[in-house]
Amino acid sequence: MSLAASTLLLPSTDTAWRLWKPKAATAAEQVESPAHVRQSSSPLVVGLPATACRTLGILLPMADNDVLGQMIETQLERHGLRTPEGTLRPHRWHLLGQSAGMAIVSIDVLADPFPDHLTATQATDYIAALRLLDLPPNELVVIEEQGELVLAASFHGRLFRSHVFAPAGASPEEIAQEIQITRLALEAQPGFGQISAITLVGRGWEADRIARLADLPAHVQETLPRAGQLEAVPATSLLPSAVREARQQKIARARLIRYSVIGALVYAALIFAAFTYLRLQTQTIETLQAKVDATSTPAAQVKKTAEAWRSLAPAIDPSRYAMVLMAEVTQLMPPSGIVIRNFESRPTDIELTGEARDPQLAYQFLEDLEKHRILGRYAWSMPQPNVREKTATFRAQGKLK
Repeated sequence: MSLAASTLLLPSTDTAWRLWKPKAATAAEQVESPAHVRQSSSPLVVGLPATACRTLGILLPMADNDVLGQMIETQLERHGLRTPEGTLRPHRWHLLGQSAGMAIVSIDVLADPFPDHLTATQATDYIAALRLLDLPPNELVVIEEQGELVLAASFHGRLFRSHVFAPAGASPEEIAQEIQITRLALEAQPGFGQISAITLVGRGWEADRIARLADLPAHVQETLPRAGQLEAVPATSLLPSAVREARQQKIARARLIRYSVIGALVYAALIFAAFTYLRLQTQTIETLQAKVDATSTPAAQVKKTAEAWRSLAPAIDPSRYAMVLMAEVTQLMPPSGIVIRNFESRPTDIELTGEARDPQLAYQFLEDLEKHRILGRYAWSMPQPNVREKTATFRAQGKLK
């Protein structure tokens, strides 16, 4: 879908919404909510505020789109982003690039339950509103949306993550604290880079005070411009359940009418074709049986080969290679205080034996193993460390979940 050829509906700082026609430089009109938008000849794309569309930013090992999609669904499950029915919330992910062998992924996740006043049955698609704006690279952006303060970060100018953190009018101390926490979390991710400044969008900011408290340069900008080059949106639409159901019902009605007309024509043709079909049926059965006899042996061999490859799956998963696991354990170790004496890796479990400065450090190392993105796939256990001569000897075991 091309956003440049679509009508865009974007939220304002207050509760109003502004409608942008395709290629227009200014908003055409203002409406109360997406539900009040009139039907248009061009596709309607609704830009959602962060209160209705949370954007997560994650770094994942580089892989093809299918594998990335599976890893992203796993991350959403770990964040508890499920509906009351147990399914994942409507979401869509954007691959922003790669750095240090990691894929930079941004995920838009709809709120659940989705606000009724944001439901527009004529909408072609929904998208995070900040994804349609030019964001300053290497900076954190604080902007007001629908009476709430939103903190956003970008990767090379494209939205990476955003979240609501306070109502409009929050104190500079609250804003600075959230900026510091977000900055630390982002800069800790390998390959993301450094945050160099803060952009405060709108009016009424105590920029100097926020800059001093957050220990970052801060500047005020009246508005953020719309993106000059709108990024391509993945083919899968991001639609709330109510909109998706309304579209499906409309399609079903049109399909029913079309099929009714076609059915009447086909019925007459079937009567004529039935006799011919019966004559050819015997010949078809004989032909198919001959093909089955000719392909049964190769098919059995293909099935046997597929089963053999399936049994080898643990051996060809790079994240379960012994060297990869050992490297991850080594990176996880603190600069001092822990020494690994023995490392054993089997297809379904890992065993570590080592020495720690004290039992507390051994248990902290166990907790780090459980939280690790790769080693956390294992269920870890550790008996009581044996303390002797000011050294705690420990043995940790991890079994694949």
